[in-house]
Amino acid sequence: MKKNITVVLFLLVFLTFPAICLADNFINKPAAVLSGDETAPWAKIERLSDASPGFVFEKFHPKCRQAHTILKKAFVVEEPHSKYFLLHYAPGWDKKTEKTPVLLVHGAGSHAFHSWAHPYYMQAPDPKNIDKPGLMQFLSQKGYPVFAVTFSHPHGDNFLQAQQLANAITRIKTVLNGGPDFKVDIVCHSKGAMAARIYLSGISCEYDKYNWITPFRKDVGKVVFVASPLKGLDTSYRYYAYCLTVMLKDIGAPMAPEQLVYMGSIIDLKNYNDKFPGQDQMLHNWVKDGIAFSTQSYTIDMNLTMHALYSGGTTALLSSGGIDRAIEKAGGVIEKLCAKGLDASVKAYILAGTKQDIDNIQIGPWKIPIGEMADSSDGVLFLKSAMHKSGLSARGAVIQDTKIIKTHHVGLIVLPEALDFIEGALSGRNNN
Repeated sequence: MKKNITVVLFLLVFLTFPAICLADNFINKPAAVLSGDETAPWAKIERLSDASPGFVFEKFHPKCRQAHTILKKAFVVEEPHSKYFLLHYAPGWDKKTEKTPVLLVHGAGSHAFHSWAHPYYMQAPDPKNIDKPGLMQFLSQKGYPVFAVTFSHPHGDNFLQAQQLANAITRIKTVLNGGPDFKVDIVCHSKGAMAARIYLSGISCEYDKYNWITPFRKDVGKVVFVASPLKGLDTSYRYYAYCLTVMLKDIGAPMAPEQLVYMGSIIDLKNYNDKFPGQDQMLHNWVKDGIAFSTQSYTIDMNLTMHALYSGGTTALLSSGGIDRAIEKAGGVIEKLCAKGLDASVKAYILAGTKQDIDNIQIGPWKIPIGEMADSSDGVLFLKSAMHKSGLSARGAVIQDTKIIKTHHVGLIVLPEALDFIEGALSGRNNN
């Protein structure tokens, strides 16, 4: 009898050991804390870390380093290791309330200041007096305990960011003295949806490289997807002119070609996207999925370059492996996310936009619109991607409500109508 009990105890310990290790690897104590006037309009910021060996140093494009004054101070360096992330606390985070805590997750090239506190500035000229505040202030004033993450890499690996999202929830539970049924609600914008979906779906276990990541612990009640690539995107492969613009203006953005003829020289870009480790994980072949090339994609060589860029090939202008090869190399993440769906316990909401021109270029008397025009979009993301409900509900998760607003990709986190929808989702007003 004693032998049987020993065997059972051994099996229980053995089977739960990976989870115990994962919990222990997150260091639930800040390495640094900033507060006071320098973190305004946030109340304070913590730098937190995870000792899991799966976290690696990710390469940075020079234009994608942590340039915000306070973020540099909080991270200590401009190119922080992926094991670090920042947790931002909004004013009033510790007040007694029955409202569920809210965790805000920023998109690519952004951070918690820009996305949620002063969305019209990457760095506000006067952080204590912001004339156009963001969702953080909006929700805080309505009594929500609000938190936000800033990831170490603005284009980082979405699986590593999913782990940091899980760690952020652990930390919030700790500081709020949460019990066994503790939950947060998540609002994610753009690329931030990838980290949320990876955690809420539990697809990490399907990858040898990521099977150490914390599985979903049913500690999220609601998730609001704002301008989110629910079925992926294909921008860098769809537009040759996009690649030239990135080169010309030295923009910190991914590019599809492996080689590109530029200013009379052949530029080697084979390892260029290593500086954007999370971008290929968001790719989807929209041409196969029914969104054909538009005139924006046409090239002067009878469209040979257009097809080579997207499907793979070499022309006098570039060489490309094609979008399908990039999707396969990245692990077919969008396809797996859509096949698995969110955990059935999660309630989801979707907010999307349809203003295609996000900017314009003045050429003489004409204004040339800039934005995604091949199909209905928010200027960055196809509406068919942002509204892809079945990719969330495959396992029974309920889509509680959706809304489409005539605004662009960034407008969805600043317009009063958008903020009202988000708060309505969090409060339950928007439930079907």
